[in-house]
Amino acid sequence: MIKTFLIIFTLIFSISSLAKKRSWYSDFASPITTDAKYITMSGAAATLMVYANKSSRTYRKRESLKEAQPFGKYGIIGDIAGQGFLNTFYALAYLGHGYFGESNESMQNGEHMAKASIYSTSLIVVGKLLVSEKRPGYPDDDDSFPSGHSAASFAFASVVAARHGWYWGGAAYGLAGFISISRINDDFHYLHDVVLGATIGAAYGWGTYYNYKDGMPYFFSPIIVDDGGGINVSWSF
Repeated sequence: MIKTFLIIFTLIFSISSLAKKRSWYSDFASPITTDAKYITMSGAAATLMVYANKSSRTYRKRESLKEAQPFGKYGIIGDIAGQGFLNTFYALAYLGHGYFGESNESMQNGEHMAKASIYSTSLIVVGKLLVSEKRPGYPDDDDSFPSGHSAASFAFASVVAARHGWYWGGAAYGLAGFISISRINDDFHYLHDVVLGATIGAAYGWGTYYNYKDGMPYFFSPIIVDDGGGINVSWSF
């Protein structure tokens, strides 16, 4: 799993070397080419630490859920809310208002949510295909890692915080936290699935926002050497 995890981020490093300001390349690579890199690095480190200690935690089996559900039957709310409905409604509402109301700010809000959500989901899909980790309570389902619900909800919360301030952003992050924990509550995900999903969503929410603010000074690309490889870092100032 860790090797696949590193491959995913190496692919992002490669794409970021092609980044040009305001292109789709720069938005896709924004989690590492903007100050959102701090979210990416800390989240990646947390994911690896949680995964390294996975064996020390006992995850429930599906048949024992009723004995260990902090949210009880209300976990279904997180399941529904985290399926991207919030992101879609926000994006369509602001794009519609921007188009019919001729508001550039609303158009940018809707576009921002669409970008953060689409890029997050794309990376999640790639991760699920490459890793194929079985869910803790559903051994026949290999879509555990990483959590798409967490990615979508934290992308939503990050865009709301960036665009509308921390009053609304705090509420959105609280909802994102509930959605993420509900996935563990209902035995659909391990903790490391949720941590990485939240990291991806938040990094794209803020990374694409920094691109709107022209904050993209960092460029990464992989390099090959005799005994292995490395990362080439460029910083424009």
